[in-house]
Amino acid sequence: MSQVKCVRRELPLRNWNFLVAFQNLEYRCERIRSGINNSKIGVVIAIGITNPDNNTFYRSGVSKLARGDYQNLTKRLLPGKILWLAIAAVSFALIVLLHTIFSGISPKTLVAETGLADTTKVTTAIASSIPLNFDVPKSFQAKTIKDATVPGAEKVIALTFDDGPWPQTTEQILDTLKKENVKATFYVVGQPLKSFPEIGKKVLADGHVIANHTLHHWYKKMSPLVAQREIEDTAKIIKDVLGVETAYFRPPGGVLTNGLVAYAQKQNQSVNMWSVDSGDSRPKRPSPEEMVKTILAEATPGGIVLMHDGGGSHDNTAKAVPLIITQLRAQGYKFVTMPELLSLASATPEKPIAQALPSNVTN
Repeated sequence: MSQVKCVRRELPLRNWNFLVAFQNLEYRCERIRSGINNSKIGVVIAIGITNPDNNTFYRSGVSKLARGDYQNLTKRLLPGKILWLAIAAVSFALIVLLHTIFSGISPKTLVAETGLADTTKVTTAIASSIPLNFDVPKSFQAKTIKDATVPGAEKVIALTFDDGPWPQTTEQILDTLKKENVKATFYVVGQPLKSFPEIGKKVLADGHVIANHTLHHWYKKMSPLVAQREIEDTAKIIKDVLGVETAYFRPPGGVLTNGLVAYAQKQNQSVNMWSVDSGDSRPKRPSPEEMVKTILAEATPGGIVLMHDGGGSHDNTAKAVPLIITQLRAQGYKFVTMPELLSLASATPEKPIAQALPSNVTN
C-alpha cells in the first residue's frame, strides 16, 4: 500500500481583500512507492480556499484537486487544523478591521504593526479621520470677514499662518502647536505645497485646517480667467497632494480688488482677512517680543491673528508662537480654527455674526 508523505510550508500573506487575509499553505505530497509527481493544494484560512496552481477560489471545504489521492490528508486537516486556522484568521481580521476603523491606520503602519512582509499589498480603502472637505457655514459663504461675534462673548481666537508650507519654519511652528495642543489654520500657496508636499501632509495630519492662498501669491490686477486659475489650480494641488477640498480663502496681501475675491465669492467661499496683524511680513521683521506685544494689544474675542510660516525665513515667528499661546491663555483665550470660529458665530444669528469688509477696501 502506498504511503503519502506531506510536508507543510507556510507562505507569506499574498492578498488583502476587504480586510480579510488569506494565507496559502502549500502541501507537497508524494506517493513514496509509485513516484507520483508533487502536487499542491490550497487550504482555507477564513472563508474559502485558494489553489496556488491556478488561483481558483473554492467556497468551502478542501476539494480533490487534480493529481493524487488526498483523502487521508483531507481527513487529517478538516476536523482540527482547518477549524483552528479559520478561527485564528477571522479573529485577526476582526481585530484589524476594528483597529482600522478607530485609528485610521495606514497600509505602512499596518505592515509595521503586524509584522507583515513589505510585499503585502493592501487594496482596501483605509478609514481616516481626516475630513474630505473644509466647508463654510451658509451664513458666511461669499462673505469677506476680519473677525466674528461668538456667543456669550466667549474668548476664542484663531491663529492663522500664510504662505507655507516652508522648510524649517512650518515644521517648528507645527512642533509648538502640537506641544501646546493648539489647532490653527494654514493658508497654503500652491507652488510651495507642490515643492514641499510632505510638510503640507504633516500640517493636515496634525489636525490643522488647510485654506487656499493662490498659486503664485500675486497682488497685481488679474483678468477673470487668471484669477480663476490662481484659485482653482491651487485647489487642485491641495486635492492632489492632501486629498481634501477647502472653501476658505485669503487673498495675498489682503488685496480685495484685483479679481481674486470676486471669483472666490462667486464660488461661495469664505474670504478671510484678519483683525490682528503680527507684522512679521514687513521687510524689517519684528522681534518675537515685539510680535507678542502687538498681538496682545490688538487681540479681541472672535479675532483672527495673521502670521506667516512661508515666503521666506520667519524664525522670529516660530520663536514668538509659544510666547503668544502662553500669554493669550493667561488672558483666558481659547484657540480655534477658522471653521470652528465661523461655526460658533453661526450659532448667534440674532447678532451681527461678522464684521464684513466692503469689497473696495484694501488692507
